[in-house]
Amino acid sequence: MPPKAPNKPSKAPSQAPKVPSKTPQAPSNPGWVLPGQVNNSVTQLKAVLGTSLAFSRTFNSRNIEFHWYALWAQTLSDLVADIPNLIVAPQFPVWFVPMHDDHEDEDDGDDPKEIVQLPEEQKAPEQPKAPEQPKVPEQPKVPEQPKAPGQNAPGNQADDEEVGCGAGDVSFAPTILEKDADQVIVDFVILHLMAVAQPQQRDRYGGWRITEANIGLLVEVKRFVSRSLKAEEQEEEISGRISEACSDLVIQAAHVFIQDSNKKYVLAIAASGPYWCGATIHRTEVLETMHLLADKDPSYRPPNEKSTERTPNWNQVVRIDHASSRNWLKTIYNNLKKMGGLETPVDV
Repeated sequence: MPPKAPNKPSKAPSQAPKVPSKTPQAPSNPGWVLPGQVNNSVTQLKAVLGTSLAFSRTFNSRNIEFHWYALWAQTLSDLVADIPNLIVAPQFPVWFVPMHDDHEDEDDGDDPKEIVQLPEEQKAPEQPKAPEQPKVPEQPKVPEQPKAPGQNAPGNQADDEEVGCGAGDVSFAPTILEKDADQVIVDFVILHLMAVAQPQQRDRYGGWRITEANIGLLVEVKRFVSRSLKAEEQEEEISGRISEACSDLVIQAAHVFIQDSNKKYVLAIAASGPYWCGATIHRTEVLETMHLLADKDPSYRPPNEKSTERTPNWNQVVRIDHASSRNWLKTIYNNLKKMGGLETPVDV
């Protein structure tokens, strides 16, 4: 039996690595270069300006988290710039719907056994009809204007509908409001997409139909620490912020694993401003958190897997503009690339 779930799952403890006591100096060897920055001075400058913006006491006087999104959005886009089916998605929701059965929804309808028909004599008397209103004289009709070439006449198909599109070519799935969904919003994810080429349907979806969207990387960004802190205090505060991001990522990963029962691991980046560390979070490392999240769902059955009682193995904290950071990003890049590319037909 999984442990009883509290109202909100407590954040799983995560031991983030300590920040190096000395900020590493940029070596003469720049290390691995992000694909989007190879021989591209424009994207390199964008990363520099994004860092400068977030550090600015004028334009980020409140030292808030959101100013760091520009730098991370640029870095993540440059990371996967040469792989077309890896895309960066900000503020991405990850959710599942617990199948509660201990209450009825307000709009579930009445139980047929509870419906009681009134006898004929108990029916409410008919209300007297309201007097008829005087008829308003009809307004003269305005003659219809001739339609421009290509304009749809009444009863014809709309402009955005395509003749000859079969159900296998177009997604007709409706948008469904899931009011009981348990979800988290991830600052950034990198999605691995699989798609089917449809050269004959270029006007719809650009000639591609998405068949799979799989989360490859979770990124949680926390605001940077106070800029007035001294070296040791700053290192301690950065470590604390990153540790908080690591805990959030454990919960986010648990949502991913509940949503996708076949997924075994997901990559993760925990950041505080320009400092970050990464890990591969395995399903077996967050089973307890998954149980806490899903315990109220009567359809949920704990897997046969046994928790290894390990926390994710986070790498050393690095600063994003140093060579050590780019080398760790290369590891993430290689793991994302292993997820597979698209098979592009000759005529696409």
